[in-house]
Amino acid sequence: MELIKTPDGAAISGVLMNDMRTGAFCFVKAKAVLVGTGGGPTMYKYHTPSGDKSCDGLAMMLRAGLPLRDMEMVQFHPTGLIAGKDTRITGTIIEEGLRGFGGYLLGGDKERFMHKYDERHERATRDIVSRAMLTEMRAGNTAQHGGLYITMKHLDHPTVSKMFKGMVERCADCGFDLVGGDVEVVPTAHYMMGGVEFNVDCTTAITGLYAAGEDTGGVHGANRLGGNGVGNSTVFGGLAGDAMAKWVPLEGEWRDPDLAAIDAALAYCHHPFANKPANLESIREDMFEFMWDDAGILRDADSLTRATGKLADLETNLNQLGVDGTNVAYNLTWHDWMNLKNLILVSRSIVKAAEAREDSRGAHFRTDFPETRDLENSWFTRVTFDGGDMAVDRVAVDFSIVKPGETLLAEAAAELGQTRNLSYSSS
Repeated sequence: MELIKTPDGAAISGVLMNDMRTGAFCFVKAKAVLVGTGGGPTMYKYHTPSGDKSCDGLAMMLRAGLPLRDMEMVQFHPTGLIAGKDTRITGTIIEEGLRGFGGYLLGGDKERFMHKYDERHERATRDIVSRAMLTEMRAGNTAQHGGLYITMKHLDHPTVSKMFKGMVERCADCGFDLVGGDVEVVPTAHYMMGGVEFNVDCTTAITGLYAAGEDTGGVHGANRLGGNGVGNSTVFGGLAGDAMAKWVPLEGEWRDPDLAAIDAALAYCHHPFANKPANLESIREDMFEFMWDDAGILRDADSLTRATGKLADLETNLNQLGVDGTNVAYNLTWHDWMNLKNLILVSRSIVKAAEAREDSRGAHFRTDFPETRDLENSWFTRVTFDGGDMAVDRVAVDFSIVKPGETLLAEAAAELGQTRNLSYSSS
C-alpha cells in the first residue's frame, strides 16, 4: 500500500501491506525492498493489461518523493481486439506478427488505408500505425464497435491457422474468424516507457530501495521495440537480485520506520469509510474516456489542459465517494477506490510530462508540435510530487555512447565480418 521510509527520509524501512483476506494492515520491515509491480496503463479506455493493474508501484514511489522520468511516453499497440463494452477481452492484443506476415488493416469501408500514412504500410512502427488508425477512427471510417479491421483472408488459410493458432483461437472465442473474415481491432494502451529514475544496479535515490521492470524509466527511450518488455523484466530483475544479495550482508540494516508516515498512510486508505457508499464505476468510465481522448495517442495543448482539469475534478469526486467498511475482508470496492487513487496520480504525471514536451518523438505525439526538434540537445522529463502539487523539470540527455545521427550497427557488422573471416581461415 505504501513505501515507508526512515524518519529522515533517506532510507527505506519497509512496506505497509494489506491482507485482502482479512482487510488488516501489516507493516513489514525490510533491509531492502524491490519495487517490481509493473506499469500497466489501465487509465485508458482500451488497454492490454488486466484491470487489476493500477500503476501501484509508480504511485507509491511518487508519494515517496522519487522522480519519474519519460512519463509522457505511453506506447499503444495498434491491434487490440475490440468485442464491445461488455467484455474485458476488449483491448487484448492481436499480435503484430499478423501484420508482419502480410495482414491488412481496413477501415469501416473495408478498404486499406495505411498507404496514406507510411510507405511501409501495415509494417510501419507501432506509434505510426496507431496514429494512422486513430486518425481514420476520428474521421468516422469505423466498424461496428468504433474500431477498424484486420484481415488475413487474402493469405493461405492453412498457413495462417498453423502459424497463428493462438490468435485464431482467441478471435474465435469472441466470435471472429481470423482466417477467413475480418476482425475488429483498436489501438490499445500497452506499455509505459516512463518510470522511476534508477541506476544500472537498480538502486534508487532512497537507500535500500531498488526498482526493476516497467516501474523504471529510461530503459527504452521514447519507444520500445517488441519483445524488449520481457527482456527488461528478466535482465533488470536479475541485476536487482544480484545487487541486493551483495548489498544486504554488507550495508543492509533494520531501520526504524517513520511512524507518522504509517499513520498517514492508514488514514489515506481508510478515508472512503467515512463517506456515504457510492458507485465508483462512473469515476473509472470518465477516466477511461478523457484519458483516451485528451492524453492518449494524439495530444495538443488544449486537450492536455482539459485532461488536467478533469483529473482534478475526478479526484475531488472520488474523495467524496464512500465505501461500505462493514466488512473489510475481500472488499474489492475498497481496493478499487485505492486503485483509482493511484491511477489518477500516475495519470497526472503523464499529462504533466506531455505538457512539458512541446515536440513529437517516439510514442509522444503533439498535433500542435508534430516535428522532432533539436535532437542534439535532447532532454527527458522528470516529474516530482510533493503531496499536493506536481512539478516537471527538463534534464539534458548525456549521449555517452552514441550521438544523434550516429550508429553502432556498422561497427558491429564490421567486427562480426572480421570474426567470421577469422573463423573461415582457421577452418
